[in-house]
Formats: sequence, C-alpha cells, structure tokens
Amino acid sequence: MSLTEVLAAGRLIRPVRRRGFCPACRGWSAGAVNRRRLEFDPAALLALGVLVVAAAAWAVSVRLSSSMGAMGMGLGSVQSFATTWVMMMTAMMLPSALPLVFQFARTSEGRRGWQAATGALGLSYLLIWLLFGLVCYTLYRAVRMPWSDQRLIGGLALVAAAIYGLTSVKRASEARCRELCALHRALPFNLVRSGVVVGARYGLSCLGCSAALMVATVLIGMSSLCWMALVGGFILVYKLAPPVVLRYQMLMSGAIAALGVVYMISG
Repeated sequence: MSLTEVLAAGRLIRPVRRRGFCPACRGWSAGAVNRRRLEFDPAALLALGVLVVAAAAWAVSVRLSSSMGAMGMGLGSVQSFATTWVMMMTAMMLPSALPLVFQFARTSEGRRGWQAATGALGLSYLLIWLLFGLVCYTLYRAVRMPWSDQRLIGGLALVAAAIYGLTSVKRASEARCRELCALHRALPFNLVRSGVVVGARYGLSCLGCSAALMVATVLIGMSSLCWMALVGGFILVYKLAPPVVLRYQMLMSGAIAALGVVYMISG
C-alpha cells in the first residue's frame, strides 16, 4: 500500500480544489475540483492535531495520577482539581468531539480565521466540562466528602449512572451528539463566535449524555488510569458508535452496574 493510498484512506489528502475570492465570506472559497492533483486536507490535519492534543493530555494525566496517590479519595485543592480535571476532559472527551471538530472545520474552511474559530470551539467545549467539574467539586466539599463509606457511595453512583443510561434524556442527548445538532441551529455570522456557540451547545449535549458517569468518576476518585480508560471507552461508544437497539443499551447499562457492584465489594 503506497503512502498516497494510506493518506487517502485516512482522509488526510483530497483532490485539489480551485479557489476564488468570496466577497460574502471575505476570504477564499473552494470552487471546482481538479482530481488529477492531490493536496493535504486542512480540516483533516486539524482534526489530527486534536488527537495529538488528546494524546498529550493522556501523557500528562499519567504523571498527575502518580502524584495524586497520596491524595487518596479526596480531591485536593481547587487548583489541583481544576488542573487534573481539565487534563482528564481533554484526554477523555476531546476525541469524542472529533466528528464535530472535523465538520465545523470542513464547512468553515476558506473563511478568514477558520483555524482560530475551530480552536475556540474546542476551548468552549472544554470550558463547559470545567464548569461542570467545579460544580461537582463544590458539592463534594459542601457535604464534607470523602465519607467513611465512600466506596459504597462510588459504587451506587455507578449503578445510578447505569439506570440513567436507559432514560429518554440520555438517549436524546446521545442522538444530538451523534447527529451533530450543535451545527444545525442558527449561528452568529462572526466565525469565532460561531465556534464558541457550537462548542458550548455540543458540551451541553455531552453533559446530558455522560454527566452521570463523570459524577461517578468524582465520587470514586480521579487517580485511577484504569477507571479513566473504562469511562473514556464507554463515552466513545455512547457518542460515536451507530445507534443500537434497546437490548444492547440494557447490556451496556448492565455492564456499568456490574462495575459498580464489583467496586463496592472489592474493598
């Protein structure tokens, strides 16, 4: 398999598009396609950059998890929590937003500042998750956790997340994520503002889809890389896998509930 075929299979290259100036967009837009020549796809390269950022966040999370060992099941200071939480969300959630990032970059390519707008999308998406994490942290501190029976609390949270996975709210949020509904409603003409709005909308949909699992993560503790990998895997299935029938949704919820039971009795 040649290098060109590999790049084409990964959608990193495409036929060259002739470009012309568009007064409405105030930038250069794609026109006719020249299939005899190939060029790197800027949107695909930007999406690849997102994966690189997520991989770097995983590497940082590995280092942070080793330094959190002494923290036990607590969350530490708000600064420490915020740093760890942002790294976790970048590692776990950013890859699941890849279809949205790619589609936004593809449709906005050619307009002035489209790269900055795509970056603003990613930042606003992560900001939604940071705000959610800070709310969890505040409530965690308000009830003076961790408690003596924190392992039981964490296991019950997983069981509750499994039950939530069968609700209509979760299924509707999952459908909005899969169908990229954040792009479908009216958006500001300013491209950077559009990126911010799209990222925030998508983040709210993700909250509806995955918030219960993230609450369980906070209650269990964030120093376990194994748990991070498991939750990240479930979220990728939730958001990227084709829609499944109720039978398979019940099986997935059953697996999460089983993890909760194992967590409760393993201590």
